[in-house]
Amino acid sequence: MYWPIVLSAAVYASTVYLTPLLIKMIRPRLTAHNYQNLEVPVGLGLVFSLTIIPAVIMLLFTGEIPLQQGTIAIITVLGFAFLGLIDDTLGSRDAQGFLGHFRTLKHGYLTTGALKAAFGMIVSVLAAAASSSGAANIMLNALNMALWANFTNLLDVRPGRAGKFFLLTAVPLAAAGSYSQVALLAFGSVLGYLPWDLGGEAMMGDVGSNVLGAIIGLELMNVSVLAKLAILVVLVGIHVYAEKGSLTSIIEQTPLLEYLDSLGRKDLRRQ
Repeated sequence: MYWPIVLSAAVYASTVYLTPLLIKMIRPRLTAHNYQNLEVPVGLGLVFSLTIIPAVIMLLFTGEIPLQQGTIAIITVLGFAFLGLIDDTLGSRDAQGFLGHFRTLKHGYLTTGALKAAFGMIVSVLAAAASSSGAANIMLNALNMALWANFTNLLDVRPGRAGKFFLLTAVPLAAAGSYSQVALLAFGSVLGYLPWDLGGEAMMGDVGSNVLGAIIGLELMNVSVLAKLAILVVLVGIHVYAEKGSLTSIIEQTPLLEYLDSLGRKDLRRQ
């Protein structure tokens, strides 16, 4: 584990260095209003791809990760980052939820959300087919990855929420998952980026949240079929609820979740 730990520290340092530079680059070109209606540069989750992918390549060179796993990880990160970037730069918030995007498509208008869902599923199937065998297992893995990517995106509506969720999730996954080195690298990048997100200076956007969710999906590919099926049922239930309900209201009504959610976050209106 020497090289993964060293590279995770390097990813952390690179993220701390790159994030303010990316904020300066993106701020004049791409912003969105956050939950306090303040204009914030969006798409800073791009830093995850910019730091994780070179580190995975280094792991390949040092022989710390098999060629197949490293290639799958790179394709997964690049694929979901590209789709997320399209949604961040070209997307509209007029259609909400899976059903909203596909209702819009039914009326002859293609949203970036529908495009992301369709091609995200393709990337998920490719990653699952290369990582596992058996049609049922491949489909379980693909659905889990696609839904994890979207679930993490659903969390990215408050500063730091998606990042903190990933940090809490990545620790047990890094210990038990088949892509533990990749999770460790992502942990370093998110840890380096999070202060800007919590401070309301940046939003990771789909280019970041989708990548983090996809990495969780990668980590879970080799758990038991029953565990994956149980996880899928929970994810489907969350998405069905999110079509009409609010995940934020559930978090705010649950003391532990509300505490973790608000931890480190600033109220920018008071500044």
